[in-house]
Amino acid sequence: MKACQVCGKKSQIQKSGAHNYGGGWAYRATKTRFVSEPNLHSIKVTYKGVRKTMRLCTKCLRRVKAEMANIKVSKVTKVPEVSKIEQPPVAVA
Repeated sequence: MKACQVCGKKSQIQKSGAHNYGGGWAYRATKTRFVSEPNLHSIKVTYKGVRKTMRLCTKCLRRVKAEMANIKVSKVTKVPEVSKIEQPPVAVA
């Protein structure tokens, strides 16, 4: 099914039609069906330690890419722990 695997966004069916006022059945507008589908992308994602292909909408794709970038940055730039340096007590006069 055409749906996002994160948020569940799927296609929507809409009806449209304009009426001319007056004139009875001759001017009655037909209802046309319009289907709007989400912008889905197939992307390989690491989810709970497993690498798999998911179908994501554009909004979720941006979120996932941002999270993956933050994870990579935090792994690369680990800050070494600095031990606290004890300073000698100051004499008060």
